[in-house]
Amino acid sequence: MRSVLYRFPDLQQFEQIVCDPEERDLELGLPAGEAVADGEWVLAIFELGENRRATSAAACASVSPEGARLTFEPRDWHRLAHFARTEAPRPGSVPDTDAAALLRAADGAGAAPAGVQGAGPAGRAPPPPAPPRLKGKGSRVLVVDDDPHIRELLSAMLEAVELTVVAVASAEEALARVRGSPFHLVVLDWNLPKMTGIDLCRTLRQEPGLRDLPVLFLTAHASSQDMVEAFASGADDYMVKPFRAPELGARIFSLLRRTRRFTS
Repeated sequence: MRSVLYRFPDLQQFEQIVCDPEERDLELGLPAGEAVADGEWVLAIFELGENRRATSAAACASVSPEGARLTFEPRDWHRLAHFARTEAPRPGSVPDTDAAALLRAADGAGAAPAGVQGAGPAGRAPPPPAPPRLKGKGSRVLVVDDDPHIRELLSAMLEAVELTVVAVASAEEALARVRGSPFHLVVLDWNLPKMTGIDLCRTLRQEPGLRDLPVLFLTAHASSQDMVEAFASGADDYMVKPFRAPELGARIFSLLRRTRRFTS
């Protein structure tokens, strides 16, 4: 599924649009430079402010002589409005990422996303699904980071390419999760409240049922010595914050491909 990128200078302008009581049609015009096909399902990405906080929602495109528009399901529109009302921008809390770039890596041809049902604008049914270029459907990813904004951003990015994401704030909770249900990848921060990411990785490598679980470190620790320590603890891959979404996506799917939990 392709993505369409909207950029807003701040949360307030985004809120004015999605929370407008006069907005009855649940529609938005297409951003400049974007193009869609009539009846195509796309993922609308909303980047907010200089720190590029992001949220997203699926929409169905309609093209007429008056121009192209995206129509949203009521539940998705209401979720965007809730996000706008409850979230406040926190400068410096989100890494320099391009959320839309990761989603463009999953660019498919107009298939309706999972969980989106019903007819499109003017009673048109969604187009028949097309073979996806890149999906993670069926793969479960555990995100471990004590920063709630990182957890939110990673969850949105990975769920958009049909990965099932569970996000937790501590190594202790992560350990309980992987012991209780199967996962196919762990995206792990180094600095955690009690047990560190390094300690968690070492623990996973000592447990027979978990020692083969892929672990990708995503951390602000940037020195070569830190990287050596992470790989010595059993890490499969290592990325430094702030990260770029296309590279993160490529590395995640590479690890999933190794475990044959990746559908292409």
